[in-house]
Amino acid sequence: MFFFLSLLGTGPGTKLAEGKTKIIYELPNNEVLVQSKDRISANNALRTNDLEGKAAISNNTACKVFEFLTKIGVKNHFIGKHSETSFTAVNCDMIPIEWVTRRVATGSFLKRNVGVQEGYRFAPVKLEFFYKVKTSNVCMHLNIYIYFF
Repeated sequence: MFFFLSLLGTGPGTKLAEGKTKIIYELPNNEVLVQSKDRISANNALRTNDLEGKAAISNNTACKVFEFLTKIGVKNHFIGKHSETSFTAVNCDMIPIEWVTRRVATGSFLKRNVGVQEGYRFAPVKLEFFYKVKTSNVCMHLNIYIYFF
């Protein structure tokens, strides 16, 4: 599942963190390797499935976003694309915000939006942002809605 190119003759170091969709490994010089997974989840990870090729799509999307931000002068942690499924970045503290892109109304969206029919298809896709607060080994989401016009 993971393909690592050698960096200065060494592979990735210690696993620093692992979430639903990524694993972060320590590298020399205060850098990290961010490795995407072929994993999709629903219902706050109560349902998960592997989806071959998803890691490459997620990684390529992330790299393009960070390349764009860098190009327009927004400072960020991104160093560069490392492989089809990973990129290198500066080791830093994460801002605990989760971005969710929805094409179809299902799961937790329906619980928060009573009256929306399950299966309703969003056009364009719906973007949701959640601030993740971890307390007592429970990850809570505080809804933050940002609208684009």
